Formats: sequence, structure tokens, C-alpha cells
Amino acid sequence: MRIQRFTVGMGLLVAATALFLVFYFQLYRGGLANEPRIAVMLKSTNVRSDFWQTVREGAVAGVKGSGARLEVMGSLQDTDAAAQVRLLEDVLLRKPEALVVAPIEDAGVRKVLARIREAGIKLVVMDMPMDPDLDAVTLSSNYAEAGREAGEIAVAETAGAPRVAVLSDYESSSVSAERVKGIREAIGSNENSFVGTFYSENDEDRAYVLAMDLLRSEPDMNAIIALSEPAALGAAKAVEEAGMQNAVKLIAFDSSLYEIKLMEEGSLSAMIVQRPFNMGYLGVRTALKLIDRKPVPRMTYIDSIVVTRDNMYSPENQKLLFPFR
Repeated sequence: MRIQRFTVGMGLLVAATALFLVFYFQLYRGGLANEPRIAVMLKSTNVRSDFWQTVREGAVAGVKGSGARLEVMGSLQDTDAAAQVRLLEDVLLRKPEALVVAPIEDAGVRKVLARIREAGIKLVVMDMPMDPDLDAVTLSSNYAEAGREAGEIAVAETAGAPRVAVLSDYESSSVSAERVKGIREAIGSNENSFVGTFYSENDEDRAYVLAMDLLRSEPDMNAIIALSEPAALGAAKAVEEAGMQNAVKLIAFDSSLYEIKLMEEGSLSAMIVQRPFNMGYLGVRTALKLIDRKPVPRMTYIDSIVVTRDNMYSPENQKLLFPFR
């Protein structure tokens, strides 16, 4: 009898445990189903890209405490539009509540983003303005203003008599075009102030060759503004080899470890640095507001910071330059 009672008791305990587990997992799955899903598409997930890794950190911070699930993805190279299109097609199939995306400039990317918008997925665009027809909320650096800041530094560094050449990346880049617009506004309408815009196609060796040619053909040029890291590194190498570090001021965008080293050595006069953490954080917080049907501005500009040798060691700028320290 004792054995029978024990067996019956154990059977009831096992049955109760099984019911509890079924109930628990159903509840757990139901909870997951109710959690909003946010996809974040970076231009690049390359771990060597400090900029995009910092955007990722901002996005992760932005989702904390919200109860939302976050999935971060992106192509390995920030120019691989075909890979981004494939990833966006996958987002369209999985239909998260919102997509926060830093789009690569490409017609195919624009088309699939329009389909995502039509599918009812909340869309937040980071890093660059998109076509007005896309009707997307946008978070972007003010590229024209950043260009003006670079131009103003060139004017100050050349005692008010700039003769500036711009090393850009691609002629098709709307971001670079906005920066050049701001630079030209800052240096003035005098045609002698502007040597021209030259395209290195994100290639350091090509930037080096362009800079060397400019140093030979434009002896009165006294400033180079490099709009990308490869352009800055190539120009710095050319200026150093020509022994013209004092005669030609170099101003760069972004803040890679190589550019920071050039600034510490005195080869760079200034860097115009974006706030990638803010971009990722605000991108996700904006997506959460859209999911909750809260009002958000259609355009938010994130300011850039001018970093020089005089202020690069301030605590705020050290956090900006070395986000993973």
C-alpha cells in the first residue's frame, strides 16, 4: 500500500510538473510574441570599423529597458549595396515592427526600402537623407554644416587667405556633395580660394597620387580637406614626403586610430568628428516611439565636433575618439 501511494504521489507530481512546464513555456512564448522587434541595418558590421561598431553600441543602449528585441545586421563592406539589398529582402520577409537603417547609396536599396515602408514596417533612416517620396523619419549629421566647420578651420589656419583642395570619395556621393557645399560657403566666393574637388574613390593610394599631383601643379595651395579616412591618409603621406607639413594644412573627417595618430604627430590640423553613439541610440529610441504611435520629428540633425590638438585630450573628446576604451 505504501508503495502504491508513493507511486500515485510521484505520478501526480510528474503530471503537475509537466502541466507547469507547458503553462510556463506557453506564457514565455506568448511574451516573446508580444515583444516588438526592431531590426538595425548598419552600413558595415566590420569589427575594424570603430564608427559602425559605436553606432551598434548606441543602438544596444537605446533598446535597454524597453522590452523590445533588437537584431543588428549589415554587410561586411560599407559599399556592398548588393549585400545590403539581400539583407533588406530578408527583413521584408520577417516583418519586424521597425527597421533602423543606414542605407548605402544605391537605386536597388532605395527600391527595397520603399517596399518595406509599403509593408507597414516603421522606417527610421540614419546617416543620410533619403528621397522625400520615401516618407521616412531621418536622423543625420548636418553635412553642409560640418563642411562649413572644415572650411572655417581652413580659413583660420591660412590667416584668412585659403587656397583649398578637397579630396572626396565618389562623385555620386550626396553626403560628400553637401560637405563640399558647406566648405565653399565658408571659404568665400573668391574663385582663387577653391582649387577643386578630386575623387579618390575611397582608395588611399589614389588619394596619395592625387595629392602629390596637386602639390606639384598648385604651388600656392595651402590647405587640403579630406572627406574620408583613405583620403586623409593618402594626403598626409604625400604632404609628409614633400616636406610641406607647415605649408599645407590638412583637415580630415571622422576619427580612425590612424587619423588620431596623425593629429598627435601634428600632421592633421583638425578632424570633424560625428557622434555615432548618438545616432544609434536615437535611431532605436525613435523607432520605439513610432511603434507606440508617438509623434517624432521627420528630420533630426546630430551635430559634429571639431577636434584639434588643443582639445583632443579633453574627457569628452577622449570618449568620442576612443569609445571602446
